[in-house]
Amino acid sequence: MAAKRLAWCVFFVFCVSTQALDNGVGLTPPMGFNPWNVFGISSKGTCKLPLPWAPADHQCHGFNESVIIAVGEALVSSGLKDVGFKYVNLDCGYSTGHRDSNGSLVVNTTRYPHGMVWLGNQLHTMGLQFGMYSDAGDTQCCSRIYNNPNDGSLGHENADADQFASWGVDYLKHDGCDSKPSSYTDMRDALNKTGRHIYYSIHGPKAVGSIANCWRTTGDIDNTWESMYDRAIENDQYAASASPGSFNDPDMLEVGNFFHGNGLTALGDAEGRTQFSLWALIKAPLLIGTDVTNMTKETLATLSNKEVIAVNQDTLGIQGTLMDNSTSVDVWTGKLANQSVVVALVNKDGENENTMELDVKKVYPNFNSNTHIRDLWSHTNLPNSGPFTFKIPPHDTVMLKFSQTAC
Repeated sequence: MAAKRLAWCVFFVFCVSTQALDNGVGLTPPMGFNPWNVFGISSKGTCKLPLPWAPADHQCHGFNESVIIAVGEALVSSGLKDVGFKYVNLDCGYSTGHRDSNGSLVVNTTRYPHGMVWLGNQLHTMGLQFGMYSDAGDTQCCSRIYNNPNDGSLGHENADADQFASWGVDYLKHDGCDSKPSSYTDMRDALNKTGRHIYYSIHGPKAVGSIANCWRTTGDIDNTWESMYDRAIENDQYAASASPGSFNDPDMLEVGNFFHGNGLTALGDAEGRTQFSLWALIKAPLLIGTDVTNMTKETLATLSNKEVIAVNQDTLGIQGTLMDNSTSVDVWTGKLANQSVVVALVNKDGENENTMELDVKKVYPNFNSNTHIRDLWSHTNLPNSGPFTFKIPPHDTVMLKFSQTAC
């Protein structure tokens, strides 16, 4: 296919949020694991992702104490903890759906027989951190399966925050089923009162750096190209709200989920690289959503790419944006510390390889004979003499870093 020459101007987003939640954590996007995309079971009893390697009668594989411990052990043994994945979070499904006579949340001891203090201690002993789930309404999302559930945090923010702190929680996802806006600020204040540094993520108001460390900007993701890429596009409109300590969240990673229960086209390795590239560039939380106890070597290689992770964790904290979508190859770019720039060339075509000739002056105006160009997926330094022509496989991404210092 003939090369497509870029003929557009690049504008960087310098307008960032002036307020960030001052709770002692979250200056860079969080990295960790959340079980929902692979082990989640809805209030209707349907599983988020049937596991094809499991027996036919166990493909709807929920999460419990033993699963969370196994996940923690896998993060350590695989080396993912060492590259930054430290949070191991619970999601909806740990409670009985009800509160006790004192108004405290009641843990489902069938699923978590040792309780939450024990579970948090086990994760802390592994060098990991412990994440918890709550809801800004009357009921947690998946607890609607129970009769008259009342385990939502609305009106219980102070008590729940104290309970989470007593469990040793380091991260809270405050969800949004039938939520009330007041609960997001009330939970923020309640967490701060505990004196414990707890990362605060919400699924409610958007672009609210004074309320939370990160906030969801999209609906729930699934492991199709359309779902993943649409969320990246939808999230793009909030770029100006991101800054250190305040990040947009287009939902969790689907890297490694190569199949889909309803027969839709599922993510492969190329799609996984693309999502990981984009989520790094747009400073999204990197929360793994695949079964880390049963990863392929390709999935592990994607998730443990230190050079791509460094883009996500860049101290400047400016969200990258979509700069050109006029051809089958989209161009995303973002500013990094030390006057560096990251560029992602995303082939939207799922069937054909596409070739792009990149005018580097358009993406990096400071380009000169001393410029260093690094390919973050091939881990190679590129010559800085043109033409810069890149062949991009279907649904794959070329990710480049331009800088004036050696990469």
